[in-house]
Amino acid sequence: MRTRKSPPFRLVAALIASLLATMPALACQEEAMLVFDASGSMSIARDGFAKIDIAREAAAEVLPELTRNRATGLVTYGGEQGEGCTDVSLRFPPMTDSAELIIGELASIIPSGSTPLTEAVWLAALTLKNAGKPGTVVLVTDGRENCGYDPCAAGRYIAQTMKNIKVHVIGYYLHAVSEANVACLGTQTGGTYTSVDNLETLKAALKQTLACPRIS
Repeated sequence: MRTRKSPPFRLVAALIASLLATMPALACQEEAMLVFDASGSMSIARDGFAKIDIAREAAAEVLPELTRNRATGLVTYGGEQGEGCTDVSLRFPPMTDSAELIIGELASIIPSGSTPLTEAVWLAALTLKNAGKPGTVVLVTDGRENCGYDPCAAGRYIAQTMKNIKVHVIGYYLHAVSEANVACLGTQTGGTYTSVDNLETLKAALKQTLACPRIS
């Protein structure tokens, strides 16, 4: 009497992996807003390249995967000629597979103007609040707030009035003396502050802050 042999473990594992790869990924229940610095200082060169070009490369490499299942929108600030503080723009609200849109918007930016980052984060947080879902704001900035607002106070107010929204701040080639000015915008909301100074660390920070939170 013949006995049927069990399939080898490696074959079973390979079949399971193949099935998982073909299953549609579950959409992230939390939305995200990327807030991107387009102020004049983003044109300054670091490691032989303008800071904005390094940031564009990081976005192009990591956003296609990150936005596939997590609805992500974009707010920019700067890009205005002169020293004005009024150029804060909601490019678009959260949507899935938005990497191409984000990359296209970043490619069109010419860095100039000041750094109204507090107003930009506030606009992003309001956009998430109006969507009615938990969400995350990820701010990428290479400078401190210089348009008269208090980032720490804004962080406290967001924490009090938008309890399901966190702000993560990525200090991009940011001077140590300026870090305290923006770090609290994140930490006050239960978010994080991360300092980055090259392409690889920026990519890692974007992956960490924009990845869909695991369900506990």
